[in-house]
Amino acid sequence: MKPSINSINRTNASADANRLPRTRFRRMLLLFAAVLVFSTQFAFATTGTGTKEMEATSKLKQALSKEFADAVDVKWYSDDNKTFMAKFNLNTRSVTAYFDEEGTLLATRRYIDEQYLPLAVSNKLAKRYPTEKVRWVVEFDSEGSTVYYVTLEGEKTWKVIKSDARGDLSVHQKMKKV
Repeated sequence: MKPSINSINRTNASADANRLPRTRFRRMLLLFAAVLVFSTQFAFATTGTGTKEMEATSKLKQALSKEFADAVDVKWYSDDNKTFMAKFNLNTRSVTAYFDEEGTLLATRRYIDEQYLPLAVSNKLAKRYPTEKVRWVVEFDSEGSTVYYVTLEGEKTWKVIKSDARGDLSVHQKMKKV
């Protein structure tokens, strides 16, 4: 069974109040990483994991409209009816937004062009991986923190590099070319 963002143990809510945003962010990063690693398409269809396209509630539609007034081609998905994923286009960009059942925006994910990476990130990538080519950049934002996942193509490998806006890089995943 896939972990859910809302599976946080709420019995010790007062003791864990300071850890809740960090835990939610980590879980969203894990969810995003799974989608990034196993998805080769920009659009989601019904998958074998139970994620299905659905009709959104009026509360979710209002929340999306409030956060992203110009969103078009909106499709909604959920696998647990607690966390909801809206996929849409915004200013010709593919965006995914994650909401809870109350319509609270939890996180966003979008593909961006390499040129829109923060300067610190692009400079450190160029220095550390001078022979590798940037193929995709995904910007992931949750609770005001932004993380970038940059897929690099080398001669024999693909690497997914995780970076914050300051350019702190780490290898998130490494795959050999076949």
